[in-house]
Amino acid sequence: MNLLRFLARAFIDVFGITPPPPEKQDRMAWVIAGMLVGVLLVMAAALVLVFHYLHS
Repeated sequence: MNLLRFLARAFIDVFGITPPPPEKQDRMAWVIAGMLVGVLLVMAAALVLVFHYLHS
């Protein structure tokens, strides 16, 4: 959980998002982690599609 909180805090600091109150920090960490995983999945899918169409 500490790594997740660190990544979420870094995301908030880099993009200038208003930090949530302390009681909502765990939820915020999971939401940001979910968004980051979603972006990585979309990028991986795009890469697979590009390689598929280049080699066919």
